[in-house]
Amino acid sequence: MSKPLFIWAGGKNKMLKHYIPILPSPLEMSIKSYVEPFFGGGAMFIHMVKTQRLENVWINDINADIISIYSSIKNNYDEFLQRVIELESQYIPMNMDDRRKLFFDIRNQHAYDYESWSKPYESATLYFLMKTGFNGIFQINKNTNNRYGTPCGLLNQKDKVFDRGVVKWWNEILQNVNIKSGDWKDVPDIDDAFYFFDPPYRDSFADYGNSFGDEQLIELIDFADSKDKSFVCNRDSSDGWFEKHKKSMNIQTFDITYTAGRRKKTEDGFQAKKAKEVLLWNMK
Repeated sequence: MSKPLFIWAGGKNKMLKHYIPILPSPLEMSIKSYVEPFFGGGAMFIHMVKTQRLENVWINDINADIISIYSSIKNNYDEFLQRVIELESQYIPMNMDDRRKLFFDIRNQHAYDYESWSKPYESATLYFLMKTGFNGIFQINKNTNNRYGTPCGLLNQKDKVFDRGVVKWWNEILQNVNIKSGDWKDVPDIDDAFYFFDPPYRDSFADYGNSFGDEQLIELIDFADSKDKSFVCNRDSSDGWFEKHKKSMNIQTFDITYTAGRRKKTEDGFQAKKAKEVLLWNMK
């Protein structure tokens, strides 16, 4: 089943309807090389896998813990799956209070006991926490040893925590994918590749443990501008910044309602935040 493994704040599922008309159909242009340096949940990757005959694929994220989930599913599928099923089996029969206690106990173990774990065991534990944590936020806390510190979510799962079919799909599709964790500038420079850049938002409140300032974003835009096929996504801060720095790239903005992460406080309670996404793109 082709869908992201987890909710990811800033994930691009909702934006695909805007991106697809800009992307060429396989009959118009065959894209064989694909590079995604800020991978996150991989919504665009899924679309490209389903619509193009990709032969050379590189995915990267500076968050080594996230990348380890993908690497473990690719290379250590059985061990990864066994650990998640073990945690799910403990969790599902529990009442809400016990689920909450289990979540924080496991989060604490993940923060302080991980050095004695295998990498697939550690990654599967993190995957369970992300599936039961709050709304796609990946938060780093000092009180969790500068590791995953997101609080628990609604804890209202009925009969399962994760979809086995989704994990199996990723196991199969990643066999022909190059996976790395590092700076975006360390990904291969491939002349005919389609580069999809989804860097941290300029005004992001989420703490992923990595800063990404305007100077770095300008450097990224310069690189994307040099490519025939590239997308750069971000949140439009309505200050003309992207228009000023877009170089020769095309620019479009789209309305969006964010359902992951922080919500706006109103007289009627907390509501999903409305905003604008910006896309800089080349497609030659």
